[in-house]
Amino acid sequence: MISLFLQDAIISHLQEAFRDYTLNAKGGGQQQVKVFSQYLPQPRGATLKPKGDEPIEPQGYGPADIEANFPCVVVKLIDGQDREEGQIDQARTSVNLLIGVYDESPDCQGYRDVMNIIETTRQSFLSLSCRILGKKYKLELPMKWSLFEEQPWPVYFGVVEMTWDAGRPMMQRNFKF
Repeated sequence: MISLFLQDAIISHLQEAFRDYTLNAKGGGQQQVKVFSQYLPQPRGATLKPKGDEPIEPQGYGPADIEANFPCVVVKLIDGQDREEGQIDQARTSVNLLIGVYDESPDCQGYRDVMNIIETTRQSFLSLSCRILGKKYKLELPMKWSLFEEQPWPVYFGVVEMTWDAGRPMMQRNFKF
């Protein structure tokens, strides 16, 4: 549960950081950066279970889904690790922020919007007092970012890799005399 609370705190922090931040969207309009937990939402029109005897028809993301989801940051829990006994009682959690933008301009400069989101994200977390989020989670440096080598125009992606330390439950010792 600690990792899920951390994920929720990161999402809240990013929603505040991008509250007034908009980027180009499909059709030339502006759209606010959306923040999602773990995965993009299920495509509209996709069916999880058949209704009655109707067969399931696989459906992929369509233009309406791209328009609805990008620009975005997806906060993904990657893995966790407890430190060995005798060390500080901390649990370490790896979190990746997957960043996606939509830019259909032929000059292929959508990566610049990805970089702007990366930089806003970095500055917002590095400016935290003592790099502590929600008085519970400590950001460990280094924080790493990268752009995807291949960009599937008109969608561009990047990632920010972060590691957080959080408290872990103390071992209960039941002594019997």
